[in-house]
Amino acid sequence: MRGHETILLAEDDCFVRDATVAILEYGGYRVITAENGQDAVRLFRENRVDMLLMDVMMPVMNGVEAYRMIRETSPEIRVLFTSGYTAEVLDRELIEAKDVRLLHKPIPPDTLLKAVREILDAGK
Repeated sequence: MRGHETILLAEDDCFVRDATVAILEYGGYRVITAENGQDAVRLFRENRVDMLLMDVMMPVMNGVEAYRMIRETSPEIRVLFTSGYTAEVLDRELIEAKDVRLLHKPIPPDTLLKAVREILDAGK
């Protein structure tokens, strides 16, 4: 099933960001991009977003912090976290984030698209 929803992608690595946008657009999604968590919070407030795709570790504000801020006003927002860091680093960041899914980089395109679809469909 092709997507049609809007995904806010927060990723600080421009190469990973561009590749992820290409994959998501191929899957039919509209993508809004942010380079860090602070940009993601601002862009979320300015746009209608169906789901967040957040890198955990980013400069300025990490993905978990941004997610927490967004959930204050939109508790129903769906999220998928990504990271290239080890589980022990992530455990410290995600310890309080409940009901979240995490994919470790590098992420095969079919795995990413499947995870996105599952998270979006879970909200219906």
